[in-house]
Amino acid sequence: MNLIDALRKIRLLNQVKVANGALPAEEENAQILIRALMRRFAVKDDAMPPPSRPMFHLSWVYWEHLLGDYGLQLRRFGKRGNAQIGGDRMILIRLDSGAWRVRTAGQTASAPLAAGVGVAALREYLKRSGPRSYAFVTTSPDYRRR
Repeated sequence: MNLIDALRKIRLLNQVKVANGALPAEEENAQILIRALMRRFAVKDDAMPPPSRPMFHLSWVYWEHLLGDYGLQLRRFGKRGNAQIGGDRMILIRLDSGAWRVRTAGQTASAPLAAGVGVAALREYLKRSGPRSYAFVTTSPDYRRR
């Protein structure tokens, strides 16, 4: 690894933030790695170029894990994704901006039911209005024998 690689990695690690969809532990680990790279390659804070663009998420992985917690499946194509909530609502996600909105399934051009930016905002929406799963409902073979 050379200095240019280190600067690129530091710039990318600076985007690992809770506001961008990372977990607090991931953000902490990214900061530790940044300090280690800066020490190893003698990079000063003022030598770092500004980030090229704001980033609200890192990849589809964060969105998939969040939706998976609620039993929803993310379908994606390029930088767009969606997930069906029941039979009446759909979540639409833009990877490049981190923006999401909820609309009625089959709806074409009317106002969204909810909208926001980032994984944390979608998590709050799903806590309030997401699908519910109940622990006492089971279809295991042991349950049927009783």
